Amino acid sequence: MSMEIGWDKIRVLVTNGCNYRCPFCHNEGQEKGKVTFMSVDDFKNIVDLLSETSINEFVISGGEPFLHPQITDMILYACNKLSCDISCATNLSLITDSDLAKLANTRVKFNIQFPFTDSIMFKESTGNGDLSSISSNIKHVCKAGLEIGLNTVIQSSDRAMVEDMVLYAISNHLPLKLLPQIGGENSDEYKNWVFPIIRKYAISEKNKGTGAIRWEVSSGDKHTTVLYIDSPCFTRDISTCRNFAELRIHPGMYLQPCIEKLPSNQLDFSKGKSAVLTQLLQEWNNFKKC
Repeated sequence: MSMEIGWDKIRVLVTNGCNYRCPFCHNEGQEKGKVTFMSVDDFKNIVDLLSETSINEFVISGGEPFLHPQITDMILYACNKLSCDISCATNLSLITDSDLAKLANTRVKFNIQFPFTDSIMFKESTGNGDLSSISSNIKHVCKAGLEIGLNTVIQSSDRAMVEDMVLYAISNHLPLKLLPQIGGENSDEYKNWVFPIIRKYAISEKNKGTGAIRWEVSSGDKHTTVLYIDSPCFTRDISTCRNFAELRIHPGMYLQPCIEKLPSNQLDFSKGKSAVLTQLLQEWNNFKKC
């Protein structure tokens, strides 16, 4: 019987380090500076514990997860132990043929930070990212039988950029998630001009009731889906935020319910499984205001 902990999604940050320097990146709220890694034992303890809960999604994130020297084994462990959806948030620049050989045909989904379809803007945005290399890696991931999706943070009111991204996603049959930059100028109003762009290619539209709108889109004989997440941070809407129900666990095992607040309580597995489950549930019960 699964245990209830309140949280629907758990995001485990296996490192605070990243090889990109994206200007909009909040690094999942982690402190910058010395690069740290979550121990494999801590990761396994989290996975083992969550295997007895009713979460819907387990996200492996960072920083850049593929900086962790044992990341493929950690992903495989999660795939073998958990029954929920499993995803990995990555820029896909560091994945190797060896990684893909190990992960081929598993059920992990890669969600790729993909800022631009233009190679120059891509490099400027990421600091050192190479669009052609990432595009090649995307093909290799698909060939390995792995699911993949694009995540794009909208950094300005550049309508052409958004339309190019939608068309790129459609032409490559890649699901696209659009996220307005939190704290960007007028980013809370981006949806007023983004929605009409998406609707030019939409077959269907669905409000998911969690702050997200999902479209099926097509152009010619090609199609995909586009998800726009209108962050509850814009309106301080705690009810919608709780619908996302995402808890971050930092490399040092500290818990962070809100991206705009510092992590606080630290998981302590030395006290036993029951005590840790109680910690997670208490964190959920205390998550009632922005």
